Amino acid sequence: MTLMSLFIILIQPERQNIEKLPKKAEEAEPMRKDAIIHSLPEGPFSRQEILDAARTIDPSFKETQLRHLMGTLLGSNLMLRVGRNQYKKVEKEPQKSVFTRVYSNAALQVIKYMQEQFPLISFRVWELSWLNEFFNHLIARNQIFLEVEKDGCDFVFSALAEELPGRVLLRPKAQELLHYGIDDGIIIDPLITEAPKSDGEPYQVPLEKLIVDLFAKKNLMLSKGDFPSAIEIMFCRYRIDQVSMRRYARRRNKAKAVFGFLRNQTTIESLVKE
Repeated sequence: MTLMSLFIILIQPERQNIEKLPKKAEEAEPMRKDAIIHSLPEGPFSRQEILDAARTIDPSFKETQLRHLMGTLLGSNLMLRVGRNQYKKVEKEPQKSVFTRVYSNAALQVIKYMQEQFPLISFRVWELSWLNEFFNHLIARNQIFLEVEKDGCDFVFSALAEELPGRVLLRPKAQELLHYGIDDGIIIDPLITEAPKSDGEPYQVPLEKLIVDLFAKKNLMLSKGDFPSAIEIMFCRYRIDQVSMRRYARRRNKAKAVFGFLRNQTTIESLVKE
């Protein structure tokens, strides 16, 4: 046996041990995440409680590591943020979808017009018929809601009314809609600041906004008797960010109405304070 062969034999076990170390570390990380989540309370908890839980599992855990740990827990869908310095475990349930809808040709016409004629104005578009998925009393006549930043409402109305005569109403009241509203009619309203944004196109509308608008818009003319079951279905089928919903509800002065309704008229758990 040569000197080189002997050297290779001597270092071979050491090399195998070194190669195993990263694997052990990778295996330990999921175990630590699960153990930390398991030791956290069932209700809302704070950053300090996450830090305490981490130190219970690993006494050498440093506060400087907390930010990375929280990013890992959030990114792994083990917990979610429900308010300022408030988090909650993600319940073991089927993955919920993000609410998205296909626009009608009439709505796409409005969107295209806005993009071409008013490219610098922020706007959102949604359709009343989208709510047919949730309401028992189906909506027979669709309305297209075009919400435009406040300073642009009058300009957009004048231009769109000339482009689509007889189809456009500006900030109509319920009585005006009864008299002058038509199928696929276009209703122009101001776009309220703090309105939740969609992850898709900037003109799309998330479900968090629609839920608050059920209570804030007075010209929808929907059956309020359908609200409990409709909102239950929304929460059951789709992911809903209660933090952004509360922010928008507060901006519209409807936080107590919305979250009081959830508490008193549904079985939905409110994860945020009004």
